[in-house]
Amino acid sequence: MSDYSIASFWTSRISAKRSGAVKPIRGWSYETVGLETFREAPITASSDFDAEQDPKTAEVLLVAAPGAVGKSTLARQIASETKAIYIDLADAEPVGANTLSGSLAKSGLYSDWESGHSAVLIDGLDEARLRVTQEAFEAFLKDVGALAVGRSIPTVLFGRTGSIQDAWLTLTDTEATIAVLEIGYYGPEAAVDFAQAQLRALNPDPTHAVPQRRAIALILERLRERTDGDEDRFAGYAPVLSAVAERVAHDPNPSNLIADIEKGVHPVTLRSVVSAIMERERQKLSNLPFDDRKVASGLYKEEEQLTRLAARRYGRPFPPIPSMGAKDAQIYTSALETWVAEHPFLNGAEGASAVFEAVITNAALADPELSKLALEKELSRGVASNPFLAEFYIKDVGVEDVRSLKAEHVGVIYASVRAQLAIGQSASLSIDGSEAEDEIERLAADIEISISKGEGARPHILRFQTEQIGTFRLGSYVDDVDITIPQGAVEFGPGPEAILVAPVSVQCRKLSIIAPKVVIEGALGNKISSVFLEAEEFDGAVMTSIPTIRGDVALSASWPDVRQHPWTAFATSPTTIQDPRLDEALRRLRKFIIAFRSHSKGSLKRFKAKLDHERMTKGTGRAVLDKLVAEKVLTVDGSMYVLNPDLLSERAGTNYADTMSRSFGKKTIEFISGALK
Repeated sequence: MSDYSIASFWTSRISAKRSGAVKPIRGWSYETVGLETFREAPITASSDFDAEQDPKTAEVLLVAAPGAVGKSTLARQIASETKAIYIDLADAEPVGANTLSGSLAKSGLYSDWESGHSAVLIDGLDEARLRVTQEAFEAFLKDVGALAVGRSIPTVLFGRTGSIQDAWLTLTDTEATIAVLEIGYYGPEAAVDFAQAQLRALNPDPTHAVPQRRAIALILERLRERTDGDEDRFAGYAPVLSAVAERVAHDPNPSNLIADIEKGVHPVTLRSVVSAIMERERQKLSNLPFDDRKVASGLYKEEEQLTRLAARRYGRPFPPIPSMGAKDAQIYTSALETWVAEHPFLNGAEGASAVFEAVITNAALADPELSKLALEKELSRGVASNPFLAEFYIKDVGVEDVRSLKAEHVGVIYASVRAQLAIGQSASLSIDGSEAEDEIERLAADIEISISKGEGARPHILRFQTEQIGTFRLGSYVDDVDITIPQGAVEFGPGPEAILVAPVSVQCRKLSIIAPKVVIEGALGNKISSVFLEAEEFDGAVMTSIPTIRGDVALSASWPDVRQHPWTAFATSPTTIQDPRLDEALRRLRKFIIAFRSHSKGSLKRFKAKLDHERMTKGTGRAVLDKLVAEKVLTVDGSMYVLNPDLLSERAGTNYADTMSRSFGKKTIEFISGALK
């Protein structure tokens, strides 16, 4: 396996010279000093792309990672050791057609670039994408690709998995050669080294260095044991390691902490690590000279800390303190002003890490005074969602297998789950309205988030229940969803664009698009490239242009006024079936076929248990499934069903796009009618 460390790879590939006559450009900088706490995470070359270019010779290097893994830290460290220019697109001007070429000229570096003496590391692709249209972002990438051609020094771009996949699709249309690298999680020993380096920054006193390292190692070992086969995903995730360091750094007796962990006094989870930090913060009460010593027993508990942290995070007044004597109230109020401002969960008014930001956001979403602000902020993140929000939110919304999830929160929780994905992994969202005869029960809906760790891996399923009567706010970046809620509303946006990445299927009472533009994209390596939108009522008042189609993907739309600008070219009319039993059977057919929408570079497969579940086979479902198997449209391969698209067309008379849009011809109707005999 190749070594892509800074010493072995980056310093040999990037040998830049720093010019003293550089004119300042917003977001551009020379990183002169590396971080003392920096520890390298493993980097591997990805083979999940069609073109497998050698990273040692590629003109463009795309560096991908799940959210909050440490892309920016790595980029800055490489820049400091190679003399490359670090470009932070989150701070720079919005990108466009001549962003890189124009900025090189403005900075006085263009001649150095042409002579091969300068290099750039471009960070913040996710944030840059949120600020501009798809055309502007693609124009920026094409400018990067054109400038990279013929250079021995690579142009390097850093971003989350989804943004890197999008960038790869655009850059393959240029003449530049491209390779993709992926930042991984820290292994057991490297994770301990990383956390100890963070601890030393928090507490330089070496007195307890040995037991502190042992405590860190034990906590991370227990975290690995409790993350259900996720290997290093949590115990090797940089923000988690920072939280563990914070947990151990100020513990007065790390030896006692080790003893407690070894005895199993407290289970070690990410949540327990966070709770322990808050409990340590609460111990500050013992130093306050209250007149009434009993008053401290009810103060500054976990819930109160989170409430005050959320208020500060979202710029709202603190809630009133509990009732107590005037002198004690003054003492406590004065202490809170310092404690909250200096809380380890905060860095100024922002979360100190992705973990702590998620904890605060979760508390804000549950607060009636702050929930709307928190939701709007999370929706605005788009593809830059916090990967830890789902971890804390899901633990709070219920127990066991059946959990309750607010309709308006579905989008941000699903986006958080997707922010954890690495290259080759996928997630999908399904929301199904109840088919119960009871009028009240029909207002319910089942939510399923399916997470696949790779080709052929059994997915991890998260199940929730909610009510259809809310608005399912999915945000501005929607990827792989299937929603059928006849009584509910769905909203895409806000932002400059609503981006829908196939496969997407939405059937609802009301559909709202609160973005001026819609972009429809096909997904990398996905055979299923269809988007279908159906609603009884549509609100797209802010839309100003015809939807943009990017890639090999079909768009179909159906609502009362759909045959008007800008939807005319995409209008469709689902087949009307009078026979209720036949209508139900066709809907079951649609459910079965849509189940094969998961991203895959090989066969279209789905675990048998998914299709054999009573939710899928009830009513006419079993007869339809048996017919598909009998006609070999579906075949069994071990624990999987495999869909044959050719036989779906030949024998059932349909394809994925027509099935999704409920456009059934005579042959399909006859096929399903035969299943019901």
